[in-house]
Amino acid sequence: MESAELLRRIRDELQNRPQVPDSDWKTARQWSSVWGLCISQTNRMLMIACETGIMEMQKFRIPTPTRGAYPIPHYRCVSPTKPSLQSKSK
Repeated sequence: MESAELLRRIRDELQNRPQVPDSDWKTARQWSSVWGLCISQTNRMLMIACETGIMEMQKFRIPTPTRGAYPIPHYRCVSPTKPSLQSKSK
């Protein structure tokens, strides 16, 4: 098998494998509507939240009408598991 054909088959396989995120994950547009912010403010807040560890980002391959399965970033809140936070609340 020729290398170009092999690469094409791998890419075709990736396009046919869409991923479905669970309900915890939301896109920037979804967070924008939840928070009532414009998309640029939301993107800034998401970037800061990911840098500080409050939220995490993962790309899911979502089927789109024109591009096949395209990687779209989704964000979710990281659950607080620091013992210092739990012990102070008691």
